[in-house]
Amino acid sequence: MSPTLFRSTALAAPLFTLGVLMGILATITPSSRAADFAVSPMIIEFQRGVRSAEIQVRNLDQQPIRFQIRGTDWSQDASGKNNYTDSKSLIWFPRAIELAPGESRIIRVGVRAMPASKEQAYTVFLTEVPVGEWQGGTKGGAQIRLLLSVSVPVFVPPAKPNPGGAVESAELRGGQLSVVIANGGNRHFSYREAVIIGLDSGGAARFTHKVQGRTLLSGSRQDFTVRVPEDACRQLTELTLTLITSEKPEIKHRLDVSRADCE
Repeated sequence: MSPTLFRSTALAAPLFTLGVLMGILATITPSSRAADFAVSPMIIEFQRGVRSAEIQVRNLDQQPIRFQIRGTDWSQDASGKNNYTDSKSLIWFPRAIELAPGESRIIRVGVRAMPASKEQAYTVFLTEVPVGEWQGGTKGGAQIRLLLSVSVPVFVPPAKPNPGGAVESAELRGGQLSVVIANGGNRHFSYREAVIIGLDSGGAARFTHKVQGRTLLSGSRQDFTVRVPEDACRQLTELTLTLITSEKPEIKHRLDVSRADCE
C-alpha cells in the first residue's frame, strides 16, 4: 500500500443551514473559506495477517480544527449504491480529535477478525465540527466557514483474493449505449474512467465519450447509459469500451455497430 495525501481543496457541509445562508446572501456578499488540512493515506488496504493501520491528520491552517471520527461497514446494493452502517467489527481510536495550528495526530484503525472468503470493506469518516468562536471575519465583509467531511476506505482482504471486474454487457439500441460493469470477484474493483470510442469503417474516431470511474465492491455492479448522436452513430462500424485501471492489461470490450442500432 503506497500512502496518498489529501489536502482540503473542496467545500463540504456549510455551518449554516440553507435557509439561514440564503438570508445572509440576500443582505451581504460574504466570502467562503474551508479549513486547510491533510489526511494520509486516503485508502487503507490491509495486507493478509495485518490487523491494524494508522491515519495521520495534520492541521495546515492558522486556526484549531476539530473532527468527529466514525467507523462504518461499507456495502453496496445490486445497483452499486453505497450503504454505510455503524460497525461492530472495525476498531478506531480516538473518536474525536482537535488539532492546534501545525499539529499532527494519529488515528489508529484495526479489525477484530480477518475475513475468510470475501473481502470486508469499511469506511472511516472524519467530519469537521466547529471549534468555539471562529475568527473568520474580514474587514468590510463577512466570511462563511465551511465544514469538510473526508472518507477513508478500509479494505481487509480474504485468504485468497480473486479479482473479478469486467464489462458484463454493452448494447446499442436506438442510438443509446447501455453498459453493465460487474465485479464477480471476492475483492473490490476500481477503475479511473471508462473511455468509449466509436470508429468508422476506415478506423477514424467519430465519437468519444468518458465516464467517471468508481469502486465496485465484491458482487456489486454499475449500470450507465450514453447517448450517441445520430449523425455520428450512422457513421460507426464499431464501439470500443476501455476501463482505465491501475493494473494492466486494461479491460476492453468491443461492440459491432450497424445503422439499425442508431434508429
